[in-house]
Amino acid sequence: MQLRHRIEYAATAFMLGICRRLPANAVYRLFRGFGKLMYHVLASRTKLVLRNMEIAFPGKTLEERKVLAKNCYANLSDSMAFNTLMMCGRFTNEELLESVEIEGWENYEKAMALTKKGLLIFTAHIGNWELLPQYAALRLDEKIYAVARKTTNPLLEEKIVLPLRERFGVDVFYKKNALMRIMKALNKGGHAGILIDQKLQPPEGIYVDFFGKKAPTTGSSGLLQVRFGVIALPAFMVKIGSGKHRLILREPIQWEDNGKSMEDQVFELTRIHQQIVEEIIQEYPDQWFWMHNRWGLKKSER
Repeated sequence: MQLRHRIEYAATAFMLGICRRLPANAVYRLFRGFGKLMYHVLASRTKLVLRNMEIAFPGKTLEERKVLAKNCYANLSDSMAFNTLMMCGRFTNEELLESVEIEGWENYEKAMALTKKGLLIFTAHIGNWELLPQYAALRLDEKIYAVARKTTNPLLEEKIVLPLRERFGVDVFYKKNALMRIMKALNKGGHAGILIDQKLQPPEGIYVDFFGKKAPTTGSSGLLQVRFGVIALPAFMVKIGSGKHRLILREPIQWEDNGKSMEDQVFELTRIHQQIVEEIIQEYPDQWFWMHNRWGLKKSER
């Protein structure tokens, strides 16, 4: 165990201890202040945010993108504050359920009518994505599974991140061998969630258009649909106010073999999935995680 890991864990545990005692509005102010600090201190990351926004919204001026970037940091800070309060047990289950309104519930019912298995739910790093599986586990009778990436700090992963993700009975699959574990879960009638909006280089990923520019993209959701015939349901948890969220469920996606090679079909379906992600980002541009190097830009391109 590296010393850095212990220091990071101690600092996080200390912060959680403070947040257990502070009033909720003070916790939000604390994280907002932290977000403003990061915007100014992490200059290279903020530069990447602005460059990503330039790719996605070429018609926006630099000043417009700076305003959007500041709002992005603020919304991310609010989600972190909300999740910290959730982690500290500051909400009852009823309060968590009441904090979310639903748009498109009929799409969930339609998706369930189309399958005898569970659903593949794909989402993106927008709004409060960590809340989505927690809410689903509280709201639905079906078992919820989530594919996640391990944090680089094993202490944080074991003692803080994983307990948050499993708090309401969510089972976490890490990326290694995740596809087969997802299919086993779906065959049992469970719902499996996967984030599809981060960079994944070939050979695991494929290049598809994202806001008009080729981006290295996971083809996992497309592969699962093409190979196993599962139904995919796009779902996103966005912020609509202080401590309030909206779960947006879009039309379920079916896929039938069109006679093309599996590689071509996975490519087509992956592009469809990414287009849905594009649309939700366009609706809520200040809530996406722009800090990620989505297009795999080299330093000279940022």
